[in-house]
Amino acid sequence: MNSSNSVDVNGNAIRLIREQKGLTQLYLATVVGVTTDTISRWENRRYPSIKLENAKKLAEALEVSLEELLEAEAGAEGEDGSVAEGADSAAVQTATETSAAPIAAGRLQRLLARRRLWIGVGGGLLAVVVMVGFAVWSNRSDIRATRTMPTHTAPNLPFPVLIQTTGAVEAHNTLLIREELLGDCEAVGPADEGAAKQFGKNPRWIGKLSNGKAVFLYLVEPGKKLRPDEEIGFSGDVISREGQSAGDAIGGPTRIVIAPYHWVDSDKDSVISDSEILKAYETYSIPGENLINFTAIEELWLAGKYAWNKKTQTFVPSSLADGKE
Repeated sequence: MNSSNSVDVNGNAIRLIREQKGLTQLYLATVVGVTTDTISRWENRRYPSIKLENAKKLAEALEVSLEELLEAEAGAEGEDGSVAEGADSAAVQTATETSAAPIAAGRLQRLLARRRLWIGVGGGLLAVVVMVGFAVWSNRSDIRATRTMPTHTAPNLPFPVLIQTTGAVEAHNTLLIREELLGDCEAVGPADEGAAKQFGKNPRWIGKLSNGKAVFLYLVEPGKKLRPDEEIGFSGDVISREGQSAGDAIGGPTRIVIAPYHWVDSDKDSVISDSEILKAYETYSIPGENLINFTAIEELWLAGKYAWNKKTQTFVPSSLADGKE
């Protein structure tokens, strides 16, 4: 029987809620103050009885009530035929003492307990599903973030990534945008006191909505060793309110392909057309920020055509490209 300082938890319910919320065992272990192995043992019912203090921390981390994590009514029969740990042994003893046939009474008690357990588990799981669905829905913020970037870029050619965030016009939320880059690349941000911010593989931005909008622009510099058809991947989220356990995923494209064409040249015909350079200006120009070298882009646009020089890993206007590809 458990003491007043411990409770029996339902490992299946813990795992179900954690997975529905997209949380890791490491996250729960950090919040509760235990190891990931302990979380695994709780979920696999190797530690069915845990400290009440830890159970409360676990419920808080999962954003559910403590009752949703507790084992169904105790008294179920174990795999070896014995009464499971934490069962109400006093109730079993009373039944056997008052019965004219103690063995039969014990079996009846266990059958009734098993029936109550199945009913409790079924109802409990339904309640968990309903509550998790409501929690996931209620935990969503009204802030939406979308990633915009080219579909391709050349080796060693920096390209822009724009995160556009929208919300209610009257919202005053402080936003935290977190990006993660996958592949051989580095990210830089707008200049800060004369020097560009070096983000590495984890661009970060914090700010607020203005009239319901906010933008975050950064550049990605592909590694020189990247070759055509290789990719750079992206994932990110935005946190917009205090106490938000997990950020809302940033929408939009999640990868860019390496190809011997300029990122402005969307149709990859070795020509930067009027419409393509206009779209680049409209999409990636932010007042007060000079991340993109539009002067170099204009030279290729004015030349009519351009070519990729493999030796120098640069683009050259068509008039200078003859015989140098």
